[in-house]
Amino acid sequence: MKKLFKFYYYVRWNLILVRLIGSIKYAKNFFKNGLIKSLPFESTTQINNIGYSLGPTIDRSIVEDIMNIYKERGEKIIPRPTGSPFVNLIDSNDISVNNPIIKLAFSKEILDAAIDYFGGKLSLDSIQLLYSFTTNNELRESQYWHKDFGDSKSFHAITYLNDVNKIEDGPFVFIDKVDTKKIKKSIFIRRINDRVLIEELGDENKIKYFYGSSGTTVFVDPSVCYHYGSRCKSYRYAIFITFNTDTPYTNPIRLVTENKSKLLNVATQLRPDLSPKLLQSIIYN
Repeated sequence: MKKLFKFYYYVRWNLILVRLIGSIKYAKNFFKNGLIKSLPFESTTQINNIGYSLGPTIDRSIVEDIMNIYKERGEKIIPRPTGSPFVNLIDSNDISVNNPIIKLAFSKEILDAAIDYFGGKLSLDSIQLLYSFTTNNELRESQYWHKDFGDSKSFHAITYLNDVNKIEDGPFVFIDKVDTKKIKKSIFIRRINDRVLIEELGDENKIKYFYGSSGTTVFVDPSVCYHYGSRCKSYRYAIFITFNTDTPYTNPIRLVTENKSKLLNVATQLRPDLSPKLLQSIIYN
């Protein structure tokens, strides 16, 4: 039974076709919402064209408020010897109208940009504050080059909460949408090392490094841009707010699926300017 489960897990997370089949159960939502009027976000045009764009810079006072809540949680993390090189510090108790990360997730600067990118047909996938820790020299999971296959189209808003100014700080590293097309395609989800990536890309100068001081944000579609992250020599605190289409291949993270009512209640309070039907469709999908 254990071997059978391992085989299922491998196929579920590595065969792209299985991810695509997984989207069928969401098909009933495809015609659920009409398109809303497109918003004038220059950033979404850039994401459509090249896969990424600079996002808003978060005020330093807000960054300080967030770190006052979460820094102690990060300091208590004991790095795991295997598996993901990061831990999400947000839990269900943080879902409130007063939490600065929840406010950020539903802000005009981020949510409205996502709404524009998806033409109003979107779903909330995750709200995370990832504490990335030092690992040994062997690469793990997200530290390899990869694309995300949770959907055919995705939207990451990545905000640093500490300065990331050099490679040792663990920047988000990627190649744009155009150059990603040079990388070999496969029916399996690929996780490749630097040597293979550079051989297939053909030009190391095409690699982009997202550096920035605390509060800096980048928008990126991780489903169309090869990328890696969390190769830290010390630690990194970064917010990841992710949206997918309204027919995603996989379920949102448990924080979302287990707290939909709570999230909707908070969202309607934070964004009374948006249609309750739209907010419900984004969270409940």
